[in-house]
Amino acid sequence: MRYAYLALAVAFNVGAYAVFKAISGRPYGASWLAMFALGLALGGVNTFFFATALRELKLAVAYPVFAGASIAAVVLMSAHGFGEEVTVAHVAGSGLVLAGIFVLTR
Repeated sequence: MRYAYLALAVAFNVGAYAVFKAISGRPYGASWLAMFALGLALGGVNTFFFATALRELKLAVAYPVFAGASIAAVVLMSAHGFGEEVTVAHVAGSGLVLAGIFVLTR
């Protein structure tokens, strides 16, 4: 359970960025504003779960894990959700990030 809140924070963080990417090419208007508000709300929930995770985890561990897992998840989400190209460098970088997370959590 130590990392459950942190995992939720990552999920909501990635969700917020997915919303922002989805509206990035749309014209401003009521639907754009509603989606932007949804992205902000997801970011707020992310912050809540991150702060809750800090009750059990040290910041020096929690933040790098959060940031690294978010980066790796955004790379996957951008490829699968938006059809963006994932290069060998993206995969290698994400692998290094995940290896760093593994080391930090030991």
